[in-house]
Amino acid sequence: MKRTLKASLAAAVLIGAGSVLVGMNTTAGHSETSAVETRATTSATRLFEIDPTHTNVIFKIRHGSVSNFYGRFNDTQGTIQFDKNNFEKSSMELTVQMSSIDTHNRTRDGHLKGADFFNVRQYDEATFTSTSMSDDGDGEYTVTGEFTLQGKTVTLDARLIDIREGKFNNFDVIGVEARFTIKRSDFGITKYLDTRNPNLGPLGDEVEIIVAIEAVGK
Repeated sequence: MKRTLKASLAAAVLIGAGSVLVGMNTTAGHSETSAVETRATTSATRLFEIDPTHTNVIFKIRHGSVSNFYGRFNDTQGTIQFDKNNFEKSSMELTVQMSSIDTHNRTRDGHLKGADFFNVRQYDEATFTSTSMSDDGDGEYTVTGEFTLQGKTVTLDARLIDIREGKFNNFDVIGVEARFTIKRSDFGITKYLDTRNPNLGPLGDEVEIIVAIEAVGK
């Protein structure tokens, strides 16, 4: 099933906004062991491999019509082909292991892995493959791609709010943060959904997803 979804995401949240590509007005972030030093130039498209220990996939969904509930997935792999001089030549591929869901409650995690929700025995992965990437100007970037969950695929646009390039522990690294929204009903996940009021009821339909990636140059 194909459907174009437009991400409607705020300019600040969790998985820092307003950074632009290196060569414009980039600042370096800090981590637990050393500072990331901004690199000045990159001449061509380069392959970066996602570092799963420094990558976060976080989701938000409305619970009980009144509160926002957050959870995460702990196992993400993928690659980014990055060309800062011609951003449209860049691309990314991500794979999330659905069994790595973590909501800080074992019983709930077990339910989410079951047939009512992600059915991880049959569908153990969610994937995203970009089809185009664009520099929209003024520090705004868009990546369009195919998102597959539960064997169903939709085409969506994600907003890139943070792209940085630098060095960390003598490795070339990039950081990318993307945000987008899906409707779980588009993937056949309708448990606790009020069809008359999709974003109210026991569990909302819209799910906001934040993907904060650190990737290492190969």
